[in-house]
Amino acid sequence: MRRATVYVWVMTLALTLGAAAAAAQGKKLTIEDALALQEVGAPQWSPDGKLIAFTVSEWNRKENRRDTHIHILPAAGGAAYKLTNGERGETAPQWSPDSRRIAFLANRDAPRPDAPAAPRNQIWVIPVAGGEAERVTEEEAGVAQFRWSPDGKLLAYVVRDTPQDKAERDKRKKDKFDAIVVDSGFIYSHLWTVNLDSKEKRRVTEGSFTVSDPQWSPDSRLVAYTMSKGGSQESAFTDISDDRNTDLFVAPATLGGAPRQLTTNPGPDYAPRFSPDGKWIAYLSNDDPNSWAAKIDLVVMAADANAAAPAAPRNLTGKYNDSVNGAPKWSPDGAALYAAGAEGVYGQLLKIPVAGGAPPQAIFASKGAYAGVDLSRDGRMLAFAFNDAKTPNDIWVASSTGKGAERLTNFNSHLKDFALVPTEVVRWKAPDGLEIEGLLVKPLGYRQGTRYPLILQIHGGPYGQFAYGFNTRAQIFAANGYAVLLPNPRGSTGYGQKFTTANVGDWGGKDYQDLMGGVDELVKTGLADPERLGVMGGSYGGFMTFWVITQTNRFKAAIGHAGISDWYSFHGQSDIPGLMEYGFGGTPWTAREVYEKWSPVRHADRVKTPLMITHGEQDRRVPIAQAEQYYRALRKRGVETVFVRYPREGHGITEPNHQIDLVRRQLEWFDKHLKSATTASRN
Repeated sequence: MRRATVYVWVMTLALTLGAAAAAAQGKKLTIEDALALQEVGAPQWSPDGKLIAFTVSEWNRKENRRDTHIHILPAAGGAAYKLTNGERGETAPQWSPDSRRIAFLANRDAPRPDAPAAPRNQIWVIPVAGGEAERVTEEEAGVAQFRWSPDGKLLAYVVRDTPQDKAERDKRKKDKFDAIVVDSGFIYSHLWTVNLDSKEKRRVTEGSFTVSDPQWSPDSRLVAYTMSKGGSQESAFTDISDDRNTDLFVAPATLGGAPRQLTTNPGPDYAPRFSPDGKWIAYLSNDDPNSWAAKIDLVVMAADANAAAPAAPRNLTGKYNDSVNGAPKWSPDGAALYAAGAEGVYGQLLKIPVAGGAPPQAIFASKGAYAGVDLSRDGRMLAFAFNDAKTPNDIWVASSTGKGAERLTNFNSHLKDFALVPTEVVRWKAPDGLEIEGLLVKPLGYRQGTRYPLILQIHGGPYGQFAYGFNTRAQIFAANGYAVLLPNPRGSTGYGQKFTTANVGDWGGKDYQDLMGGVDELVKTGLADPERLGVMGGSYGGFMTFWVITQTNRFKAAIGHAGISDWYSFHGQSDIPGLMEYGFGGTPWTAREVYEKWSPVRHADRVKTPLMITHGEQDRRVPIAQAEQYYRALRKRGVETVFVRYPREGHGITEPNHQIDLVRRQLEWFDKHLKSATTASRN
């Protein structure tokens, strides 16, 4: 195999030896320590600008879950306090227009014998000054989303329909005559409103489609929403992935009348937001329903389609190099929009002029990850959750120009007692000359000139990335003596549209070379021990882990979570067959050779690397059969393989006890194969 010509630019956050000396004085981070960290997010200004509501998630050890509660913070400074403390937590806080109350979603019903864990969230409202929360809705299926009207009188919300034949369905379940015909009998979610004084409900939409993300016009007369033709079944498997042509509609909230369609773009349109004067709607869009890596742009259109000559939609970010993400936010004067962007591993908030002419302006200087950014009603201040490689999320405020950033909370102050390792940004050249970027976490106590075992960690997607945020898993591996490389190979987001689509039709080809180029460089610089290399990843990263060990025997151990082993069968098993049709240029019966070429199980005869496979038994994105067939193939060949199944888990491992088990097993696996390794076989 030809070696890549590589180079590295390293931007070090602290002097290596000084950081190692300081880190050695703290405690080593464990998975239990990581789970005990409080997760802060979803900041929201009160309309009067005096308070900020936000959420804090905590580990509930007794119930083996995380519970989220709503906190309140004085914007001018002072201690935050917990507003809600329900047994199973609260989410999605929203201020009333008069800043006196907060609405939220919570499941406060007694457990149901037929569905003890059913997420039957209802809307509740609580006075900010204190008092008991009042329940607003009593929906059989629970509320999925809601939005408070600007006049404070109504709530618009989305709820899954109760089937007309519910009694018959319930009887069939009870009698065990409950066969399910796939792709039939869909249930849809629709828009309702409820009057907060009278509690009177009104259905706004009806039909064979699903509504999401309701948004009020400033005068409280209209509700805009996203419409999808997809529905859901009561079965565990539902395929709605072919519906990528979502459109925007507006509907009268109280006066009656039919909904009006706003967009007819063949690709997805979503996240509608009215301008402050109600004349315009900003939304996110791309025009290719078949592309899973299409560039997402910010578009503005006239809200009144009945105007004599409505203006055509205007793309405000067509010349921006990458996608914008997250729902846009209007400035109070309607002259600008704010939306999330990215520059490599760093997140950003973009200010985008509505009139056009000027490019989007990145307004934050700090390098890190910004989440839940909210603009105050007067447009002068931003509240946001911010984390970087050294600290988890906390609530920050800054001017709307990004200046004067100030942290208002410090929920995990005890982290100062732990030995955390700096994260470095590294770059190298792939064999074809393309520059690749990634993150490097050196082992705790690193000493220059000493070689260490290296873990190559591969992200999922493939259209995702490793960002410069607080990564507890990398810190845990570093605390146990491992260097961790987190690369963003071609196909990753944050580096422009051309880079994102550079691996289409080539999953496992040049992106594999990108990964190996990073490993080669760390071996070349003397950090990584070539005899003690490990590789791991989940989802697409799990596929790449399975694939890597069919291409090289350089790695002494591998761990693949929720990985794809056979693209051919995966097309028929997964809920996203369209992803493969895009990535491989066809279906298994029209592009069979491509599907087979990049399937790890087809090359199982090459594998010698010890492999641990982990998978959730209820995973519908990558069904567990993908793990079962790869495990069977490797065991038949006598390859050292361990297969760990996690009951009740889906695509990710969410139960804290399972997370503890998973990380402990991963460390034991790597310790067994990397810390005692003395020889390695190479291609």
